[in-house]
Amino acid sequence: MTTEPQQADWRSVFEATYSAAASPVEERIWRAAFGDEYPDGLDPYSFVSRSELARVADEVRVGPGRTLVDIGCGRGGAGLWVAAATGADLIGIDIAESALVAARERASALGSKATFRRGEFESTGLPDASVDAIMSIDAMLFTPSKEAAFRELRRILRPRGRLVMTSWDYHRQPVRRPPQVPDHRPPAEAAGFEVVAYDTTEEWRERQEHIGKDMLEAVAELAAESGESVEQVRAGILEMNATVEAMSRRVLLVAEAR
Repeated sequence: MTTEPQQADWRSVFEATYSAAASPVEERIWRAAFGDEYPDGLDPYSFVSRSELARVADEVRVGPGRTLVDIGCGRGGAGLWVAAATGADLIGIDIAESALVAARERASALGSKATFRRGEFESTGLPDASVDAIMSIDAMLFTPSKEAAFRELRRILRPRGRLVMTSWDYHRQPVRRPPQVPDHRPPAEAAGFEVVAYDTTEEWRERQEHIGKDMLEAVAELAAESGESVEQVRAGILEMNATVEAMSRRVLLVAEAR
C-alpha cells in the first residue's frame, strides 16, 4: 500500500521564507533568466516580468480614488508598483505575517499609504462589493480550492470590477502541492466572472527551467546562505523542478465581475 506525500504547511513555509532576508544568490539567478525583463527593485517572489507588470497596471483599469487588492502580495513589491503606476489605493493580503511586515516596511520607505492585512484567497475579510480591482501574481497555486477562491474574489469585487492574475494550468497533479486545475476559466466563469483574456505568458517554461538548472548549480551557495544542508536545499529545488514538469502553461487571466 502506498501513501500519498503530505502537502506542505504553506503558511509555515511562507512565514519562514519571508522572515529571512532576500537571497542575493536567487536574485542573481533570476536576473540571468529574465535579463532586461527582470523587475528590478521589487524583490519579487514569483516569475513576473516587467512587461507583465505593465500589462497588469493597464488591465486592472483603476486610477486615483479606486481600490486595488493584491492577494498573495508577499513582500508587496508587485502590488506597490502597480498602485504607483495607476494611482489606486492598495490593499495587500497574504497568509504570512512576516510577508506583511516586510510589505509595510517597503510601503513606508516609498511613502505609500498602502495597507496590508492577513487573509486568504477563500477568506479575505473584506466586505461585499468593496473593491474596484484585484491582482494576484503567481499565488493562486497555493489555495486548496480554486472554486472557493474565485467565489470569494467575485464577492468582494464591484460589478464590472476586474481581476488580473498570473498562475499555472497543470496536466497532472504535482507532488506536495494543493489540488490544481487544467484550466482556470471554468471555475472563474462559474463564480460569476466573464473571462476577457487568457494568454500564455512569454518564455515561461524556458525561464523557469533556466532558473531550476542554475539553482542546482548554485546549491552549495544557496545552502550556505540559508543555513540549511546542501541535501535539504537540493531536495527542495528538485521538487520545484518536478512541479514545473507538471505544468502545461503559465497564464495571465483578465476577467470582469458580471
